Amino acid sequence: MGYKPMFLFKGGERKGNAQVFSTEEEARESALARFVVWTMPEGIDVEPTDDPVNFRRIDGRDEYLE
Repeated sequence: MGYKPMFLFKGGERKGNAQVFSTEEEARESALARFVVWTMPEGIDVEPTDDPVNFRRIDGRDEYLE
């Protein structure tokens, strides 16, 4: 199981992308790093997924796993 970074919008809308991390901590850190430079989302969250893990956090940045 992996974890997707999620962005929260007005009206309860939740949006993510294709990124999936192996830990909740990595997914949350990635979401926070992007959240601080965006203006539309109102918050962040992380949700479990059965999608294959394809990213990890290394030295404060997202790294794609091939």
